[in-house]
Amino acid sequence: MFDRTPSQRENICLIGIFCAALVAHFYFATSNWSAGFMPGHEFRQSQTAIVSYYIDKQNNFSPLYETPILGKPWVSVLMEVPLYEWSVVGLSRATGLPHFMAARTVSLTCFYLALPAFFLLFARLGMTRSRRLFSLALILTCPVYIFYSRAFLMESMELMCCAWFLVGFVRTMDERSWSWLAATIVAGTGAALIKSITLAVWLMPAAGYGAWCLWCDWRQRRGWRVALQTVLWGLGCVVVALGALHWWIALTDPIKAAHASAWIFTSKNLSVGNWGLLNFNARFSPKTWSILLARWQEALMSPWLIGVGLVAGLVAFPRYRWPVLGLAAVFFLAQLMFPFAYAYQDYYYYACAVFLLAAFALILQGLLDSRLPRWTCWLILAVPFVAQIHNYWQGYRQSQMVISNGGFSFTSIIRDLTPKDSVIIVGGADWAAIIPLYAERKALMIRNGLEYDEAYLNRAFKELADEDVSALVLVGDMRRNRLFLERAAAKFRLDTIPTFSHPGADIYCSRHYIDRIQLDLKASRKYGEITVSPRPPEEKLPNSAFEISAGFARSFFSNVTPAPCRAYFTFGLGHQGVEGEEALVAHSNSDLWLPAPTGATQIKWNFGITAEAYEREGDKTDGVEFLVTAEMPSGEQREIFRRVLDPVNEPNDCGTQKEVIPYQSMAGDVLRFSTRPNLNSNFDWAYWTRIEVK
Repeated sequence: MFDRTPSQRENICLIGIFCAALVAHFYFATSNWSAGFMPGHEFRQSQTAIVSYYIDKQNNFSPLYETPILGKPWVSVLMEVPLYEWSVVGLSRATGLPHFMAARTVSLTCFYLALPAFFLLFARLGMTRSRRLFSLALILTCPVYIFYSRAFLMESMELMCCAWFLVGFVRTMDERSWSWLAATIVAGTGAALIKSITLAVWLMPAAGYGAWCLWCDWRQRRGWRVALQTVLWGLGCVVVALGALHWWIALTDPIKAAHASAWIFTSKNLSVGNWGLLNFNARFSPKTWSILLARWQEALMSPWLIGVGLVAGLVAFPRYRWPVLGLAAVFFLAQLMFPFAYAYQDYYYYACAVFLLAAFALILQGLLDSRLPRWTCWLILAVPFVAQIHNYWQGYRQSQMVISNGGFSFTSIIRDLTPKDSVIIVGGADWAAIIPLYAERKALMIRNGLEYDEAYLNRAFKELADEDVSALVLVGDMRRNRLFLERAAAKFRLDTIPTFSHPGADIYCSRHYIDRIQLDLKASRKYGEITVSPRPPEEKLPNSAFEISAGFARSFFSNVTPAPCRAYFTFGLGHQGVEGEEALVAHSNSDLWLPAPTGATQIKWNFGITAEAYEREGDKTDGVEFLVTAEMPSGEQREIFRRVLDPVNEPNDCGTQKEVIPYQSMAGDVLRFSTRPNLNSNFDWAYWTRIEVK
């Protein structure tokens, strides 16, 4: 091997390879960009997405954000400071992009912003500019950096922070520059708060470089003061980041530990369980390493090619032996530190694959400097590129190109036909946020293994006592868990026969909503793969008024003030959109009772009849009577308001009517708002958009 100055032709070729790789990366990463489905560990992406959803919905930019998937308290699954999620919500608000597209934009932008940092770091390995660009091309064609650079994950933002942290660390140690120290602190603190497990990987090369600086001090006999300064500059680069991480753990661990099931996410439990940091047997388990090798195939290239390339490079190019060993060591040590994380979640390779690729880049640089014929060199250079693109095309791209907006037909039904502020219970899906995300509902997800834990279930159910639980979703083996079903149904007045079923789930709705949901499903062709369960006569739901809890009133009757206390709706509870507003479906005979505020003098009631009831061909509504009655504790009743709408014969009765009704409250008054048929109840599709008593 010998040094040689790259020819102009070689430089042009290497720059051309980089440009082609950059274009290819952008093309691949943006393919199927507008599809809402989130391929690639949708389990984890949906968690990030649901955090973003509720940050946006609640305008909550506090570090103590809601991840409402494990029941109350909703602030429980505090995995990271949501810098990434804040960026997604901010971009979505600024541009009008849906969250998933804003997330992809943020992720891809962060990945491209990391490339200049890699370029600067490659310079430390003695590469010329063109060869640094060639090395970047290896990263751009790596499957994990194509596929997950568009994911609803913070991996690319974390990689960007880590890469610039390492650049800043090296420059700080070299130049003892306060400006570089400040930049390093900012990047390192961001990395520590976004995803500390990734920063742990990048601290290894930083520690190695710091140790090398100390060794240089010792070799050049600069004295203990210089060595102490080196140590202090190095510590200055990391102390703020580590302090911020300590603050975050101290803040969030007690919150997670106090939760009925989120305690598994404390730092100690993550280290033992999810990451395997403290599980020493896993590091050398043949089973674990067989899975890790499969991940290499998936995220990078074939394990045999990685092995052959490293061994051949170490033997053929001894000049690069130590840098190659050091870079490859970071790649392997990351997996030894966190074996479970890397074995079961391929996106973790986003943190460390760059080190293996940098080692390959050095080996390929040695190849370019060798005496081999040029055509042989270029043929060998092409191998890792072809291998990576082939792996991406045969693997990740297949799922990336699925045409889907995500979720299931049953999540769409829950989203469309249950109250927006209601809560669902999910059994059999562990804590994967996919169902709550696409249903747009807060959830109590029963973690696997807790479905028979009586103490846990009693606590979790009790904490939902003030919520409107609109549906129970059972998937997998939980569909056969009758004991759990009956416990939940008794506690939350749920159906015990599936309200509707999907090939992958049975959904049991609140008895308040069953009739309306089933009517809507039978009348709609919008939802595929759904079976509506017929009700046996003995299971016919009681046809009587029911009490309304505070949580139920808050969820379903948000347009009624004060909150109602009792209700009866002929065809069950339901909402519909009318003239841009959400309306209560109040087919005649429906009644809603609410306590009158002391001293109330006015009632505002907006109501009407759906246009289809009087504009349709053939039979039409003959009108609906709208009444307000005051019921006193003595049983005496007095009529406050009565009006018949007959839009077929009276044009002024069309559309929403907005009545302001004079009223003088009396002690103990309960107001009953009612609809009654004029002559018959055919097509009496009445609605109420607002009730306010003040």
